[in-house]
Amino acid sequence: MIVETNIRATHMFRLIAKWIIIYLLLSIVVCIGYLEFGWRIAIPETEIAIMGTALSILMGFRVDAAYKRWWEARIIWGAVVNNSRTFAREVKGFLGVAHMDTARELIYRQIGFVESMGKHLRRQGGVEHLSRLLSPQDYETVKSKKHVPNTLLMMNLRQLSDLNEAGKLNTYLLVQLETILQNLTDELGKAERIKNTPFPVPYGYFSWLLVHTFACLIPFAMVKELGYATPILAMVISFIFLIIEQIAIQIQDPFEGQPNDTPMTTIAKNIEIDLKEILGEYPLPEPLKPKAGVSM
Repeated sequence: MIVETNIRATHMFRLIAKWIIIYLLLSIVVCIGYLEFGWRIAIPETEIAIMGTALSILMGFRVDAAYKRWWEARIIWGAVVNNSRTFAREVKGFLGVAHMDTARELIYRQIGFVESMGKHLRRQGGVEHLSRLLSPQDYETVKSKKHVPNTLLMMNLRQLSDLNEAGKLNTYLLVQLETILQNLTDELGKAERIKNTPFPVPYGYFSWLLVHTFACLIPFAMVKELGYATPILAMVISFIFLIIEQIAIQIQDPFEGQPNDTPMTTIAKNIEIDLKEILGEYPLPEPLKPKAGVSM
């Protein structure tokens, strides 16, 4: 994920560079044709201005819709962070020193849940990353399951229920911990809703088509008044609309492993550090930080 403090403008420039070059060349051809060869290719500025206004409104809705998806994804992972810390703290506090091994097993499954949730959303198969966190028996169980995050939550609930039946955890505390597991299930479902609901194709396609159509028409509307200065202004206006469109494309699907996506790997690693610290396991690795141009 690229965060605000380390955005690299060159990354966005590279994505639209070929289109800027194409429209610059088109503007030059229009200028030469109109001014040197007398082509009657100029079109009224008023019509282009109306089209630009309408397109600006459409692009505003386009970016807003994409940003809402991106921001909801970040809110979901923020809730996962909070619920994970609460679960670990309460498990350790409720079970106490006498049942530290059981608490560790539950908390490690929670770490595994967060890691597997990120891989599940990115469609990255395999459960090898869980071998260091789960017991051999649990690892063999999850290997045969299709929905690993849900399986890990179910394992934790089953163990908590067994502790309640054995008198090691009273019913009130069981209900409280089960509520946290339910919250995690809800956040997982919300993330899956974003993942499994693609951005409307007609919305994205036609906004892209209109942006490029507008960029093609700009020099025809300016050449009569601006002459050879047309390519410069046409390139600037084209750049504005192209970059807005690219911003929407970059953030509309926040779980695809793109540079501006939710940094799920980083979040999962930092949750692991926090939960191990709650357990009192040292030394701890340094928290990961997202790097510019890298989705983690």
